[in-house]
Formats: sequence, C-alpha cells, structure tokens
Amino acid sequence: MATLRRRLWLAFVPVVLSLFSVDKILGVLGLDGFHVGVTLVSFPSPSSGVWQFVNTPQSDAHVGLAASLGVVAAAFVTSAFLLGGYLGSLRRLLDAGAAEYDFVGDARAHLAPMAVWTGVPSLVTAGVVLVTGGFGTVDGSSAFLPVVLVLFVLYAVFGYLFYAAPFLVVLRETGIADALRSSYDLALSGGPYASYAVGYLLFALLVSVPMSLFVVNLGVVGLLLGIPVGGRVGLAATTASMRFVADVDDRSPTLRRWDDHRGVDTPGDAGGDSRGERDEFGHDTPDDTPDDDAPDDDAPDDDGVGDPPR
Repeated sequence: MATLRRRLWLAFVPVVLSLFSVDKILGVLGLDGFHVGVTLVSFPSPSSGVWQFVNTPQSDAHVGLAASLGVVAAAFVTSAFLLGGYLGSLRRLLDAGAAEYDFVGDARAHLAPMAVWTGVPSLVTAGVVLVTGGFGTVDGSSAFLPVVLVLFVLYAVFGYLFYAAPFLVVLRETGIADALRSSYDLALSGGPYASYAVGYLLFALLVSVPMSLFVVNLGVVGLLLGIPVGGRVGLAATTASMRFVADVDDRSPTLRRWDDHRGVDTPGDAGGDSRGERDEFGHDTPDDTPDDDAPDDDAPDDDGVGDPPR
C-alpha cells in the first residue's frame, strides 16, 4: 500500500487546523452530561477535519476579546499557507503518483488565492468576535440568534456555490477570481456538482453521529483520539473531492486513480500513465504505442505462408 502510505502524512494539515477551533474544544472540555448531535450542513472543503464531522455542545467558558482575535489571526495565517501545500501535494500524487512532494513550493505558489479564500471567513469570524466580545459568549437564547441564523443560511448558500473554488485554484493553477467564477457556473448547472454536494452532506451527517458520540462524550481522551482520526477522514474526503472536481471540470487535468486495498496504481504503474500523453489542459491524447496484441503482417497466415515482402 505504498501509495496510501505516501499520502497519510498529509493528515497533519487538518489536524493542525482543527486545533484553532477553540470554541469547539472548549465545548467538549466543558460538557457536563451526555451529548448526542449531528452536523446538518457540510460541504466539500480543503480544510475538512474532525469538526466537520462532530457536533459540539455550547460551552459556558469565555475567551477574552484579545485572545480570540489572536486565535483568528493565527488560524488565518496558518491556513493560508498550509492549504496551498496540502492541495498541491494531493494534486501531485493523484496526477503522477509522485513519491516526492514540494509542499513549501506549492504553499508559496498558491498563497495569494488561499489567503483570499481563508481571509473572507476569517473576517466574518473576527467581526462576530468583536461584536460578542470573544469566543463562548453567544448562547441559543441570546439576542444574537437571528444573526447566527443569517450566517448559517449564508454559509449554506456560499458553501454550495463555491466549494469547488480552492480545488480549481490548484488543479488549473489559476487565480481565485477564475476559480470562483467556474465554481459558480458548475453550481448553477447542477447535475453531478449538485449530486456530489448532496452526497457529501449525507456522508458527513451519517459519520457525525458516531464521531460526535465518541469525541464529545470522552472529553480529553476523545479529543486526543478523535482529532487524528478526524484528520484521516478529512484527508480521504478532500482527496475524493479533488478527484471529483478534476473529473467534472473540463479544464482540469485528468487525475490518476489507484486501488488503496491492493496498493496498485491504475491505470499504468507508479512510473507512468497507460493512457498516453496529455495536452496542455491535461486531457488525454491518443496513444501511438503499438498494441502487443495486434496481428503482425509478417506472421504466417492460416495456410502457413506469410505476406510477401513489401
């Protein structure tokens, strides 16, 4: 299972990013009782990790304004850098089965579009923190409930319309504006784009039931075990999402596939692709390699006599 092992180390990215969700960690540590929950709305995301598949209770703990803003800023800087290297490394593995990565190089190459992608939700979070005074200060019965509902609706709408954008940035090696436009067009077309979004939502909902029971109710132990497990699940989900976006987008390269159970790359072996060369957009071109099974003109016919020399 060489291919599987080569990508497992990338799970450190969703693990690290999950540590910045201070409010959710406080919700787990502050639980007094038993909690059952599900995640209602989840869309494909390059930062998929444990918290996309775990529903956490509201915490009574309070994090001050300065500390909360510091966490938001640190999360923004870290995410903007790590996501480019993360998606770039996945693309290299899926595109060529490469044993070597250039995580830092990919992170630098995609830093600007990823900064925009992570900057918008970071600004929204910072605004909420400024209004409420810090993490853990808004409860379900507060005057902020209408704001929370509006943000939830906006997340659902924009999450669907633009979930393909960060994947397109890396697949096409393009800017965030082009990726957002293309994701919007794919979303309006419905079809496979919509079907995948619904399937992903249902997958996250089903997985969140056992994950929430395990992570939330076991406290510290649940966090220590659940965050790495969630990182592995997130890695698998992100890999599937990148492959899907590459398949549904005409301008993205055709990514290779492999069988994780047998550790065999398909098509072709780890050193090449049996489909022949690709054009500048990554699409397959005819393979002119002779077919070993094709009949040889000089081979004897049924009557034992070969073709005359030409």
